[in-house]
Amino acid sequence: LPESVKAQFRPVVCIVPDLQQICQIMLFSEGFLMAPVLAKKMTILYKLAKGQLSKQYHYDFGLRALKAVLVMAGELKRGSPDLDEDVVLMRALRDMNLPKFVFEDVPLFLGLIQDLFPGLDCPRVRYPSFNDAVEAVLQENKCVMLDHQIDKVVQLYETMLTRHTSMVVGGTGGGKSVVINTLAQAQTKLGLHTKLFTLNAKAINISELYGVMDPVTRDWTDGLLSKIFREICKPTDKQEKRYVVFDSDVDALWVENMNSVMDDNKV
Repeated sequence: LPESVKAQFRPVVCIVPDLQQICQIMLFSEGFLMAPVLAKKMTILYKLAKGQLSKQYHYDFGLRALKAVLVMAGELKRGSPDLDEDVVLMRALRDMNLPKFVFEDVPLFLGLIQDLFPGLDCPRVRYPSFNDAVEAVLQENKCVMLDHQIDKVVQLYETMLTRHTSMVVGGTGGGKSVVINTLAQAQTKLGLHTKLFTLNAKAINISELYGVMDPVTRDWTDGLLSKIFREICKPTDKQEKRYVVFDSDVDALWVENMNSVMDDNKV
């Protein structure tokens, strides 16, 4: 650029965050004494996974994914203070990442974890009452009992505990609706009434989905989603969960407006 044009702009520097240092500080703050060693293992695992696993649109090995794992590791440590710290972190890394991998990448990722945490074998945690409720719901709905599908419901349940927005991705007829409906029915069976508000975001235009303001009168007209949000945000004495299910293609046109709502920082 010519000097006269350069003078009109401010210099901006972008740096890559030091993931290992961020991990170490967060692990210390969560109460891990072996934080330096564990932070190194964790960042190496994510670096290797990024390079060796297949490239998928929904894979994320950045700072946001790391933060979610660290928060879950802290919760596990507080819940099971007797467990070794490396077992706690290994469990958090496995349980938070496995749900998003395609079938072919699962053995590769498990192999990477075994290399970084040699000799550690932590079996999948079973939630006795929840697992039994899932199996009972599948039987009532006359579904074939598949261990993979039961595990997918449990994975969605675990993801919902740490994230307030989750995406279920898969081909047509892959069992996405079964997993979501089974989760809702199992929670209802356990006394936590769960309501699903399902809508197709692609069936209507943006102003019908979010609402629109009349430029002349300045009157606001609620859209379908605004109306659902108002409905589910009303205070209630009942113990219940309310999920908004977008049963449609994910399209930048409508999902961009949800960014701040879905963000982990809860802006």
